[in-house]
Amino acid sequence: MTRANSGPRAEAEPSADAGPPATRRRGGDLEAAIFDAVFAQLEAVGYRGLTMEGVAAGARTGKAALYRRWRSKNELITDALRHVLPEPPTPPETGSVREDMLQVLRCLRDTLIACRGAAFRVLKEESEEGVGLIHDVVRDRLSKPVRDLLYQALRDAAARGEIRPEAATRQIANVGPAVMVYGNLTEGGPITDDDLASIVDEVLMPIVRP
Repeated sequence: MTRANSGPRAEAEPSADAGPPATRRRGGDLEAAIFDAVFAQLEAVGYRGLTMEGVAAGARTGKAALYRRWRSKNELITDALRHVLPEPPTPPETGSVREDMLQVLRCLRDTLIACRGAAFRVLKEESEEGVGLIHDVVRDRLSKPVRDLLYQALRDAAARGEIRPEAATRQIANVGPAVMVYGNLTEGGPITDDDLASIVDEVLMPIVRP
């Protein structure tokens, strides 16, 4: 007896939890996707919760692609920070200490936005190995240049007679970034231009003005 033809065989349904297929990318496109996944992981689960597997899944690539270039998550995070943190900015030199401080704090704010606050979130958490390198990158590319620029702005303003000479100190130069970073770590949310103006006008200027 000839069996009746039941028509074309239906294709198997993909598993609901299979997820989207990995996208084949190379070079800069793949690197950008990996670094974006690093910051997404840091934002979602923090330093301790970040894994190479999680980054690979977020970048839709294989874990082997990560280990071919980075031996550990600390090396990966360090490279991601190097990629997003700008070269140290140049002194504003606007001729106004208020405007100089605002410009430097805007630079810090824009950098925090670029890395989703990850630079300081990583430093807030403990790590077992490689943290020295991460600290070095954040210090050399962000925190130290910002503090140095603010200190120089205070020194220049003191030389112009715009502020009290004794106010041109590194301790006072550290105040603005400290207020910003504390707010970013404890409250989150966007740092607006009004927030920066408030830090300068309500905190810094009363400290330094004659």
